[in-house]
Amino acid sequence: MKKIPSYALYGETPEQRWFESIHYEPISRRAKHYEWKIDPHQHESLVQLLYVQKRGGVVHLDGTSVTFKAPCFILIPAQTVHGFNMGAGLDGSVVTAAQEPLEAMIAASMPCMSDIFEKPFVVDLPDNPRVHETLSSLFKLIEQETLTSDSQGINAAGPLLISVLVQIRRVDQQIRSPHPTAGSRKTEQVERFRTLVNNNLGAMKTVEEYAQAMGITAGQLRRICQDVLGQSPLHIINTRLIHTAQRDLAYSTMSVQQIAYSLGYDDAAYFSRFFRKQTGHTPSKFRERVQARQPV
Repeated sequence: MKKIPSYALYGETPEQRWFESIHYEPISRRAKHYEWKIDPHQHESLVQLLYVQKRGGVVHLDGTSVTFKAPCFILIPAQTVHGFNMGAGLDGSVVTAAQEPLEAMIAASMPCMSDIFEKPFVVDLPDNPRVHETLSSLFKLIEQETLTSDSQGINAAGPLLISVLVQIRRVDQQIRSPHPTAGSRKTEQVERFRTLVNNNLGAMKTVEEYAQAMGITAGQLRRICQDVLGQSPLHIINTRLIHTAQRDLAYSTMSVQQIAYSLGYDDAAYFSRFFRKQTGHTPSKFRERVQARQPV
């Protein structure tokens, strides 16, 4: 199977400044350039939030197709393979942001929403002027913040994005009718595998052990992951380990050794070699660059 491409923004090189990346643009700007068709791709560490205000189309999420129409909200977590077939003239707002910092803010301030990035979803929005006035104001403020250059590094775009997610969760709970994105059995199995990986980050489980827990063979798990995501199970495990390590290095005071132990590594030196192989930097250098706000 052809490898699923990874982009920062669609058609651009993979993200480098993951820890401070927040980008706003009208949906039509990029969609029109690609003639309203966005081929399947993914973002390794970025989440996308789309507020569709005009027309509609079909969004493909990890092998499942969901028809949507304005007004609606679409959330696409990091590592979700997605693409669009849009109706000409579709418009609204799209924000692309580093997922890990948002997860950290949610965990600290409202843990009840910690599941918000577990899977992609589409939520139809009610024809309620109040809801749309609130969302439009929030996205406008986010746009302003992304254009603000502050020498002190002060930026409110992250908290504003959290506010958007709170509004969407409220709407979702009120209408209780989000479009399901559960699809084929393969998609469900990949989702279960990802959940197992997230719940066993410090256990150092092998692909074979995960497959056994799912009641399938390692070969079947590899084929399923390739078919749905274009990735191997080992790549998915390693990527999640690295994302967790990056988050802890950037947003905690734990030492490299403590982070290594929390992820199941008895040897901090071995963990450092693994981290450097995956990212090109040692854990200490990565932390230094984040703290100095340098490109990673």
